[in-house]
This record gives sequence, structure tokens and C-alpha cells, in this order.
Amino acid sequence: MMNLLRANIAGKRCARASAIGASALLIALCLEVSGFSIQVSQTDKINSELQPFVGTWQAKFKGKVFQTIKLEKHQGKLTGTVSFHVDITVDPKSGELTDVVVRDGGSDTIVETKLTDGALLITEQDIQFKMKITGTDEADLQIVIPPDAAEEGAPAAKPWKLERVKSPQTKS
Repeated sequence: MMNLLRANIAGKRCARASAIGASALLIALCLEVSGFSIQVSQTDKINSELQPFVGTWQAKFKGKVFQTIKLEKHQGKLTGTVSFHVDITVDPKSGELTDVVVRDGGSDTIVETKLTDGALLITEQDIQFKMKITGTDEADLQIVIPPDAAEEGAPAAKPWKLERVKSPQTKS
């Protein structure tokens, strides 16, 4: 009789251990799958926030192109080039662009892009720009000048108008 009772107790322990092990495995699997779904959702959100910036953008002064920015998505980030080989003159009182002299030069690779508060910060070598979408194919672009480099009392240069001249190719 005692042998039968010991076998019954051992069987209950084994069944309980199996149930606990299966539950732990199920919980671990659920956590792993939920982490994947959150990651996919965040990637989709980032892609949708970056998409409006993709394309070729140009800034013009008196009908002449003085800057071209090409932005494309690559591995969930924006990359591209900036051509900004110009001498610009800004009215010291109003911050308005008054003259542009385009120099020969190529394009510089964008080092970093960062999306903050709906604006895209574009860093190219030692210059940083802030780009904000204002319409379907329109944006404002402003040079970001660090506070320690700004002249005292001088207004910041007003944003330049950008026009998207080439939209990204749509992929099916």
C-alpha cells in the first residue's frame, strides 16, 4: 500500500513540474513574439515619419539653384548628399538672403540625420541644417548656428524655401 501511495505522490510531482516547465516556456515564447511585434511597429512608424523627406530638393535664389539635397532611405535611416558650395550674404538686420555666389564643387555626403519634433536635422561635415516640411513638395531649410558661434545681436538667417524636384520611386 505504501509503495502505491509513493508512486502516486511522485507522479503528481512530475506532472506539476512538467506543467510549470511548459508554462515557463509558453511565457518566454509570448514575450519573445511581443518584442518582435513592438519592434516592427516602431520601424513602420519611423519609416512613415521619414518618407516625406525622401527625394531631391533644391533651393533657388533669383531663379538660380544654389543648393541641392538628395535624401534616400537606407536600412531605416536617411542618407544622401548635400551640394552647398556657395558664398551667401544675409541682411544683418532682417536675416533675409540678399546674394548668392555659386562656386564650383561637388556634393558632400550627409554624416547624420536625426528627426526631432517633426524637423530633420541634417549634418554634413561641419554644417548642420534643419529641414521642415511645409507642403507636399515644399520645405524650409535653415542653417543651424551653435549659440557660441552666433554674433551678438545679429538675427539668425531666415529659412530658405526648398522645392522637391524629384520624388522617390515608389516600390511595390
